[in-house]
Amino acid sequence: MPNCPECAGYMKFDRDIRLYVCQRCGLSLRRSEIDDLHEKRKEIIMEERDEDEIRRSKHKEYLDWYLNKKE
Repeated sequence: MPNCPECAGYMKFDRDIRLYVCQRCGLSLRRSEIDDLHEKRKEIIMEERDEDEIRRSKHKEYLDWYLNKKE
């Protein structure tokens, strides 16, 4: 069973309305919508990781330059 993209709660399929309903927050979505939201969240996480790597790389380059300058 999928997890809710909003609160990470358990989503149960409701046959009457043909949607997955979160047992915690009540969000109702089709399976394709759940998959799309999870994919978007993964993309955002990957972008944040890339930004962190760039920041760390720049910081390391500066420290290397600074320490070499001191010698």
